Amino acid sequence: MGGFGFTPEQETLRQEVRRFAQKELAPGALERSKMPPEDLHRALHDIDKKIVELGWTKINVPEKYGGYPLGHVEIGIIHEEVHKVDPTVEAVGGMEATSALLQTLPQDVQDEWFPALISRDRRHSFGFTESAAGSDAAGIVTKAVRDGDDYIINGEKTPLPGATIADAVSISTKTDPSAGFKGISLFWIPTNLPGVTIRPLPWMGNAGLYPSFVTFDDVRVPARFREGPEGMGFYTVMGTLDWLRIIVALTCLARAQASLADAMEWAKERKTFGRAIASYQGVSFQIAEHHTMIEAARMLCYRTLWLKDEGQPHTVESSMAKWFSVEVSVQCVKDMLVLIGHPGYSTEHMISTRLRDVLGYQLGDGPPQIQKMIIARLLIGKAVVG
Repeated sequence: MGGFGFTPEQETLRQEVRRFAQKELAPGALERSKMPPEDLHRALHDIDKKIVELGWTKINVPEKYGGYPLGHVEIGIIHEEVHKVDPTVEAVGGMEATSALLQTLPQDVQDEWFPALISRDRRHSFGFTESAAGSDAAGIVTKAVRDGDDYIINGEKTPLPGATIADAVSISTKTDPSAGFKGISLFWIPTNLPGVTIRPLPWMGNAGLYPSFVTFDDVRVPARFREGPEGMGFYTVMGTLDWLRIIVALTCLARAQASLADAMEWAKERKTFGRAIASYQGVSFQIAEHHTMIEAARMLCYRTLWLKDEGQPHTVESSMAKWFSVEVSVQCVKDMLVLIGHPGYSTEHMISTRLRDVLGYQLGDGPPQIQKMIIARLLIGKAVVG
Protein backbone atom coordinates (compact mmCIF):
# COMPACT_ATOMS: atom_id res chain seq x y z
CA MET A 1 0.00 0.00 0.00
CA GLY A 2 1.41 3.34 -1.02
CA GLY A 3 0.26 6.35 0.95
CA PHE A 4 -3.39 5.86 1.86
CA GLY A 5 -4.45 3.25 -0.62
CA PHE A 6 -3.20 0.59 -2.99
CA THR A 7 -0.29 1.06 -5.34
CA PRO A 8 -0.83 0.80 -9.11
CA GLU A 9 0.89 -2.60 -9.02
CA GLN A 10 -1.49 -3.84 -6.35
CA GLU A 11 -4.49 -2.64 -8.34
CA THR A 12 -3.13 -4.42 -11.40
CA LEU A 13 -2.82 -7.61 -9.35
CA ARG A 14 -6.43 -7.20 -8.19
CA GLN A 15 -7.66 -6.91 -11.77
CA GLU A 16 -5.64 -9.95 -12.86
CA VAL A 17 -6.99 -12.09 -10.02
CA ARG A 18 -10.52 -10.85 -10.68
CA ARG A 19 -10.28 -11.86 -14.34
CA PHE A 20 -8.95 -15.29 -13.38
CA ALA A 21 -11.74 -15.79 -10.86
CA GLN A 22 -14.47 -14.86 -13.32
CA LYS A 23 -13.05 -17.04 -16.08
CA GLU A 24 -11.86 -20.10 -14.17
CA LEU A 25 -13.75 -20.15 -10.87
CA ALA A 26 -17.20 -18.73 -11.54
CA PRO A 27 -18.31 -21.66 -13.76
CA GLY A 28 -19.41 -24.42 -11.41
CA ALA A 29 -18.79 -22.48 -8.18
CA LEU A 30 -22.33 -23.02 -6.87
CA GLU A 31 -22.25 -26.73 -7.64
CA ARG A 32 -18.87 -27.16 -5.96
CA SER A 33 -20.08 -25.38 -2.82
CA LYS A 34 -22.64 -28.16 -2.31
CA MET A 35 -20.31 -31.10 -2.85
CA PRO A 36 -19.13 -33.41 -0.05
CA PRO A 37 -15.40 -33.02 0.66
CA GLU A 38 -14.22 -36.07 -1.26
CA ASP A 39 -16.09 -34.99 -4.42
CA LEU A 40 -15.02 -31.37 -4.01
CA HIS A 41 -11.34 -32.31 -3.82
CA ARG A 42 -11.60 -34.14 -7.13
CA ALA A 43 -13.61 -31.34 -8.73
CA LEU A 44 -10.95 -28.78 -7.84
CA HIS A 45 -8.10 -30.76 -9.40
CA ASP A 46 -7.92 -28.74 -12.64
CA ILE A 47 -8.34 -25.44 -10.78
CA ASP A 48 -5.53 -26.39 -8.41
CA LYS A 49 -3.24 -26.98 -11.39
CA LYS A 50 -4.10 -23.54 -12.78
CA ILE A 51 -3.26 -21.99 -9.40
CA VAL A 52 0.08 -23.81 -9.51
CA GLU A 53 0.70 -22.43 -13.01
CA LEU A 54 0.00 -18.91 -11.75
CA GLY A 55 2.79 -19.38 -9.21
CA TRP A 56 0.62 -18.70 -6.16
CA THR A 57 1.87 -21.83 -4.37
CA LYS A 58 5.43 -20.46 -4.57
CA ILE A 59 4.69 -17.21 -2.75
CA ASN A 60 7.10 -16.67 0.16
CA VAL A 61 8.63 -20.10 -0.38
CA PRO A 62 12.47 -20.33 -0.29
CA GLU A 63 14.11 -19.27 -3.55
CA LYS A 64 15.86 -22.65 -4.00
CA TYR A 65 12.43 -24.20 -4.65
CA GLY A 66 11.44 -21.53 -7.16
CA GLY A 67 9.75 -19.35 -4.56
CA TYR A 68 9.53 -15.59 -4.59
CA PRO A 69 8.60 -12.91 -2.04
CA LEU A 70 5.24 -11.17 -2.05
CA GLY A 71 3.79 -8.71 0.42
CA HIS A 72 0.98 -9.73 2.72
CA VAL A 73 -1.20 -6.93 1.38
CA GLU A 74 -0.92 -8.59 -2.03
CA ILE A 75 -1.76 -11.99 -0.55
CA GLY A 76 -4.84 -10.44 1.03
CA ILE A 77 -5.89 -9.07 -2.36
CA ILE A 78 -5.63 -12.54 -3.91
CA HIS A 79 -7.78 -14.07 -1.18
CA GLU A 80 -10.38 -11.34 -1.30
CA GLU A 81 -10.90 -11.57 -5.05
CA VAL A 82 -10.92 -15.38 -5.15
CA HIS A 83 -13.47 -15.73 -2.35
CA LYS A 84 -15.84 -13.22 -3.87
CA VAL A 85 -16.38 -15.81 -6.59
CA ASP A 86 -15.65 -19.26 -5.15
CA PRO A 87 -15.50 -19.85 -1.38
CA THR A 88 -14.23 -23.42 -1.79
CA VAL A 89 -10.84 -22.52 -3.29
CA GLU A 90 -7.75 -22.31 -1.08
CA ALA A 91 -5.57 -19.80 -2.88
CA VAL A 92 -2.35 -19.06 -1.00
CA GLY A 93 -2.85 -18.29 2.71
CA GLY A 94 -2.47 -21.89 3.82
CA MET A 95 0.78 -22.27 1.88
CA GLU A 96 2.14 -19.15 3.58
CA ALA A 97 1.71 -20.77 7.00
CA THR A 98 2.87 -24.16 5.73
CA SER A 99 6.06 -22.66 4.31
CA ALA A 100 6.90 -20.97 7.60
CA LEU A 101 6.38 -24.22 9.54
CA LEU A 102 8.30 -26.36 7.06
CA GLN A 103 11.30 -24.03 7.18
CA THR A 104 11.75 -24.92 10.87
CA LEU A 105 12.58 -28.51 9.85
CA PRO A 106 15.92 -29.97 8.65
CA GLN A 107 16.95 -29.34 5.07
CA ASP A 108 16.35 -32.91 3.91
CA VAL A 109 12.74 -32.73 5.11
CA GLN A 110 12.27 -29.45 3.27
CA ASP A 111 13.77 -30.95 0.13
CA GLU A 112 11.29 -33.82 0.29
CA TRP A 113 8.17 -31.78 0.97
CA PHE A 114 8.49 -28.35 -0.66
CA PRO A 115 8.40 -29.48 -4.33
CA ALA A 116 5.41 -31.76 -3.76
CA LEU A 117 3.51 -29.09 -1.82
CA ILE A 118 4.22 -26.44 -4.43
CA SER A 119 2.87 -28.71 -7.18
CA ARG A 120 -0.05 -29.68 -4.91
CA ASP A 121 0.76 -33.32 -5.42
CA ARG A 122 0.90 -33.35 -1.64
CA ARG A 123 -1.12 -31.40 0.91
CA HIS A 124 -0.44 -30.17 4.41
CA SER A 125 -2.69 -28.89 7.15
CA PHE A 126 -2.32 -27.70 10.72
CA GLY A 127 -4.50 -27.82 13.79
CA PHE A 128 -4.10 -26.76 17.38
CA THR A 129 -7.55 -27.19 18.96
CA GLU A 130 -9.00 -30.18 20.80
CA SER A 131 -12.38 -31.22 22.15
CA ALA A 132 -11.56 -29.80 25.58
CA ALA A 133 -9.15 -27.08 24.46
CA GLY A 134 -10.46 -24.75 21.79
CA SER A 135 -9.32 -21.18 22.29
CA ASP A 136 -7.24 -22.22 25.30
CA ALA A 137 -4.18 -23.18 23.26
CA ALA A 138 -2.22 -23.96 26.41
CA GLY A 139 -4.92 -26.33 27.67
CA ILE A 140 -4.25 -29.12 25.16
CA VAL A 141 -3.77 -32.67 26.41
CA THR A 142 -2.14 -34.29 23.36
CA LYS A 143 1.28 -35.47 24.56
CA ALA A 144 4.62 -36.13 22.88
CA VAL A 145 7.03 -38.23 24.98
CA ARG A 146 10.67 -38.49 23.95
CA ASP A 147 11.87 -42.02 23.21
CA GLY A 148 15.43 -42.03 21.91
CA ASP A 149 15.47 -40.42 18.46
CA ASP A 150 11.67 -40.38 18.31
CA TYR A 151 8.66 -38.97 20.08
CA ILE A 152 5.58 -41.05 20.91
CA ILE A 153 2.45 -38.98 20.36
CA ASN A 154 -1.00 -39.66 21.81
CA GLY A 155 -4.09 -37.49 21.66
CA GLU A 156 -6.59 -35.95 19.28
CA LYS A 157 -7.19 -32.78 17.30
CA THR A 158 -10.57 -31.45 16.26
CA PRO A 159 -11.51 -29.74 14.13
CA LEU A 160 -8.39 -30.15 12.04
CA PRO A 161 -9.23 -28.44 8.73
CA GLY A 162 -7.84 -30.10 5.63
CA ALA A 163 -6.73 -33.34 7.28
CA THR A 164 -8.94 -35.57 5.12
CA ILE A 165 -6.87 -34.59 2.05
CA ALA A 166 -3.55 -33.95 3.82
CA ASP A 167 -0.33 -35.94 3.48
CA ALA A 168 1.05 -34.28 6.61
CA VAL A 169 -0.35 -32.29 9.51
CA SER A 170 1.29 -29.92 11.95
CA ILE A 171 -0.08 -30.20 15.47
CA SER A 172 0.64 -28.83 18.93
CA THR A 173 1.55 -31.23 21.75
CA LYS A 174 2.60 -31.13 25.38
CA THR A 175 6.24 -32.20 25.70
CA ASP A 176 6.40 -30.90 29.30
CA PRO A 177 2.90 -30.96 30.86
CA SER A 178 4.19 -29.25 34.02
CA ALA A 179 5.42 -26.15 32.15
CA GLY A 180 2.09 -24.72 30.97
CA PHE A 181 2.31 -22.90 27.65
CA LYS A 182 6.12 -23.15 27.80
CA GLY A 183 5.80 -26.93 27.53
CA ILE A 184 4.15 -26.92 24.09
CA SER A 185 5.99 -28.23 21.02
CA LEU A 186 4.91 -28.57 17.39
CA PHE A 187 5.38 -31.56 15.12
CA TRP A 188 5.14 -32.23 11.40
CA ILE A 189 3.40 -35.61 11.14
CA PRO A 190 2.99 -37.55 7.87
CA THR A 191 -0.57 -38.87 7.89
CA ASN A 192 0.50 -42.34 6.68
CA LEU A 193 2.35 -43.09 9.92
CA PRO A 194 0.93 -46.01 11.93
CA GLY A 195 -1.50 -44.82 14.60
CA VAL A 196 -2.86 -41.78 12.74
CA THR A 197 -6.63 -42.02 12.18
CA ILE A 198 -8.56 -39.34 10.28
CA ARG A 199 -12.33 -39.13 10.26
CA PRO A 200 -14.32 -36.52 8.27
CA LEU A 201 -16.29 -34.13 10.47
CA PRO A 202 -19.50 -33.02 8.69
CA TRP A 203 -20.10 -29.26 8.81
CA MET A 204 -23.03 -27.18 7.65
CA GLY A 205 -20.76 -24.85 5.65
CA ASN A 206 -17.20 -24.12 4.52
CA ALA A 207 -16.92 -27.25 2.39
CA GLY A 208 -13.44 -26.23 1.21
CA LEU A 209 -12.00 -26.53 4.72
CA TYR A 210 -12.37 -30.34 4.80
CA PRO A 211 -12.91 -30.50 8.59
CA SER A 212 -11.69 -33.61 10.35
CA PHE A 213 -11.32 -35.40 13.65
CA VAL A 214 -7.79 -36.81 13.97
CA THR A 215 -6.50 -39.21 16.61
CA PHE A 216 -2.91 -40.17 17.38
CA ASP A 217 -2.45 -43.55 19.02
CA ASP A 218 1.19 -44.24 19.95
CA VAL A 219 2.37 -42.51 16.78
CA ARG A 220 6.16 -42.73 16.54
CA VAL A 221 7.51 -39.51 15.02
CA PRO A 222 11.23 -38.94 14.37
CA ALA A 223 12.60 -36.08 16.47
CA ARG A 224 13.73 -34.31 13.30
CA PHE A 225 10.05 -33.64 12.56
CA ARG A 226 9.79 -31.38 15.58
CA GLU A 227 9.10 -27.85 14.35
CA GLY A 228 11.55 -25.58 16.11
CA PRO A 229 12.98 -25.94 19.62
CA GLU A 230 11.13 -27.99 22.21
CA GLY A 231 8.82 -25.85 24.31
CA MET A 232 8.56 -22.97 21.81
CA GLY A 233 5.45 -24.15 20.00
CA PHE A 234 3.02 -21.81 21.75
CA TYR A 235 4.72 -18.74 20.30
CA THR A 236 4.62 -20.21 16.80
CA VAL A 237 0.90 -20.98 17.21
CA MET A 238 0.16 -17.41 18.29
CA GLY A 239 2.09 -15.96 15.35
CA THR A 240 0.30 -18.28 12.92
CA LEU A 241 -3.09 -17.28 14.33
CA ASP A 242 -2.27 -13.58 13.94
CA TRP A 243 -1.83 -14.26 10.21
CA LEU A 244 -4.78 -16.61 9.74
CA ARG A 245 -7.21 -14.27 11.49
CA ILE A 246 -6.60 -11.54 8.92
CA ILE A 247 -7.14 -13.97 6.04
CA VAL A 248 -10.35 -15.25 7.64
CA ALA A 249 -11.52 -11.67 8.00
CA LEU A 250 -10.89 -10.85 4.34
CA THR A 251 -12.47 -14.04 3.03
CA CYS A 252 -15.60 -13.28 5.05
CA LEU A 253 -15.69 -9.72 3.75
CA ALA A 254 -15.36 -11.11 0.23
CA ARG A 255 -18.53 -13.12 0.79
CA ALA A 256 -20.25 -10.02 2.16
CA GLN A 257 -19.21 -7.94 -0.85
CA ALA A 258 -20.50 -10.59 -3.26
CA SER A 259 -23.78 -10.80 -1.36
CA LEU A 260 -24.15 -7.02 -1.40
CA ALA A 261 -23.55 -6.97 -5.16
CA ASP A 262 -26.16 -9.71 -5.68
CA ALA A 263 -28.68 -7.82 -3.56
CA MET A 264 -28.11 -4.54 -5.41
CA GLU A 265 -28.76 -6.19 -8.76
CA TRP A 266 -31.87 -7.82 -7.34
CA ALA A 267 -33.08 -4.52 -5.87
CA LYS A 268 -32.80 -2.78 -9.24
CA GLU A 269 -34.79 -5.49 -11.02
CA ARG A 270 -37.37 -6.60 -8.44
CA LYS A 271 -40.52 -4.49 -8.51
CA THR A 272 -43.27 -4.05 -5.95
CA PHE A 273 -46.22 -1.70 -6.32
CA GLY A 274 -44.88 -0.66 -9.71
CA ARG A 275 -41.45 0.43 -8.45
CA ALA A 276 -38.03 -1.19 -8.19
CA ILE A 277 -37.44 -2.00 -4.54
CA ALA A 278 -34.13 -0.11 -4.72
CA SER A 279 -36.21 3.08 -4.73
CA TYR A 280 -37.41 2.44 -1.19
CA GLN A 281 -35.25 3.86 1.58
CA GLY A 282 -35.78 0.75 3.65
CA VAL A 283 -33.76 -1.05 0.99
CA SER A 284 -31.32 1.56 -0.27
CA PHE A 285 -30.34 2.80 3.20
CA GLN A 286 -29.63 -0.75 4.33
CA ILE A 287 -27.37 -1.28 1.33
CA ALA A 288 -25.57 2.00 2.06
CA GLU A 289 -25.05 1.02 5.71
CA HIS A 290 -23.60 -2.37 4.89
CA HIS A 291 -21.32 -0.96 2.20
CA THR A 292 -19.95 1.50 4.75
CA MET A 293 -19.34 -1.18 7.37
CA ILE A 294 -17.63 -3.45 4.85
CA GLU A 295 -15.30 -0.68 3.73
CA ALA A 296 -14.42 0.18 7.34
CA ALA A 297 -13.61 -3.47 8.04
CA ARG A 298 -11.55 -3.80 4.85
CA MET A 299 -9.45 -0.77 5.82
CA LEU A 300 -8.76 -2.39 9.19
CA CYS A 301 -7.72 -5.66 7.51
CA TYR A 302 -5.40 -4.06 4.99
CA ARG A 303 -3.85 -1.79 7.60
CA THR A 304 -3.10 -4.91 9.65
CA LEU A 305 -1.49 -6.58 6.63
CA TRP A 306 0.53 -3.41 6.02
CA LEU A 307 1.74 -3.51 9.63
CA LYS A 308 2.81 -7.13 9.11
CA ASP A 309 4.70 -6.17 5.95
CA GLU A 310 6.39 -3.37 7.88
CA GLY A 311 7.46 -5.80 10.60
CA GLN A 312 5.42 -4.00 13.23
CA PRO A 313 3.34 -5.58 16.04
CA HIS A 314 -0.19 -6.32 14.86
CA THR A 315 -1.76 -8.77 17.33
CA VAL A 316 -4.36 -6.25 18.53
CA GLU A 317 -5.17 -5.23 14.97
CA SER A 318 -5.43 -8.87 13.87
CA SER A 319 -7.94 -9.66 16.60
CA MET A 320 -9.90 -6.48 15.86
CA ALA A 321 -9.98 -7.34 12.16
CA LYS A 322 -11.13 -10.90 12.77
CA TRP A 323 -13.87 -10.05 15.27
CA PHE A 324 -15.22 -6.96 13.52
CA SER A 325 -15.00 -8.21 9.94
CA VAL A 326 -16.75 -11.50 10.61
CA GLU A 327 -19.50 -9.75 12.60
CA VAL A 328 -19.98 -7.26 9.76
CA SER A 329 -20.07 -10.09 7.23
CA VAL A 330 -22.59 -12.21 9.12
CA GLN A 331 -24.99 -9.28 9.47
CA CYS A 332 -24.56 -8.20 5.86
CA VAL A 333 -25.03 -11.64 4.29
CA LYS A 334 -28.06 -12.33 6.49
CA ASP A 335 -29.71 -9.01 5.67
CA MET A 336 -29.01 -9.36 1.96
CA LEU A 337 -30.50 -12.86 1.97
CA VAL A 338 -33.65 -11.45 3.57
CA LEU A 339 -33.70 -8.63 1.02
CA ILE A 340 -33.54 -11.10 -1.86
CA GLY A 341 -36.20 -13.21 -0.18
CA HIS A 342 -37.01 -16.86 -0.74
CA PRO A 343 -34.75 -17.19 -3.83
CA GLY A 344 -31.81 -16.35 -1.56
CA TYR A 345 -32.86 -18.95 1.02
CA SER A 346 -32.73 -21.60 -1.70
CA THR A 347 -29.63 -23.76 -2.01
CA GLU A 348 -29.68 -22.73 -5.67
CA HIS A 349 -28.39 -19.29 -4.67
CA MET A 350 -24.79 -18.80 -3.51
CA ILE A 351 -25.87 -16.39 -0.76
CA SER A 352 -27.24 -19.23 1.37
CA THR A 353 -23.83 -20.94 1.16
CA ARG A 354 -22.11 -17.71 2.11
CA LEU A 355 -24.26 -17.33 5.21
CA ARG A 356 -23.37 -20.80 6.46
CA ASP A 357 -19.71 -20.08 5.75
CA VAL A 358 -19.45 -16.79 7.64
CA LEU A 359 -21.34 -18.21 10.62
CA GLY A 360 -18.69 -20.93 10.84
CA TYR A 361 -15.88 -18.40 10.69
CA GLN A 362 -17.19 -16.82 13.88
CA LEU A 363 -15.77 -19.91 15.60
CA GLY A 364 -12.52 -20.52 13.73
CA ASP A 365 -9.25 -19.05 15.06
CA GLY A 366 -11.04 -17.71 18.11
CA PRO A 367 -14.67 -16.57 18.55
CA PRO A 368 -15.59 -12.91 19.19
CA GLN A 369 -15.23 -13.23 22.96
CA ILE A 370 -11.63 -14.45 22.63
CA GLN A 371 -10.73 -11.65 20.21
CA LYS A 372 -12.13 -9.06 22.60
CA MET A 373 -10.20 -10.63 25.48
CA ILE A 374 -6.95 -10.46 23.48
CA ILE A 375 -7.58 -6.81 22.59
CA ALA A 376 -8.49 -5.86 26.16
CA ARG A 377 -5.51 -7.67 27.69
CA LEU A 378 -3.05 -5.94 25.39
CA LEU A 379 -4.69 -2.55 25.86
CA ILE A 380 -5.43 -2.69 29.60
CA GLY A 381 -3.11 -5.38 30.90
CA LYS A 382 -3.49 -9.07 31.70
CA ALA A 383 -3.80 -8.37 35.43
CA VAL A 384 -6.89 -6.24 34.83
CA VAL A 385 -8.70 -8.48 32.34
CA GLY A 386 -9.11 -12.08 33.58
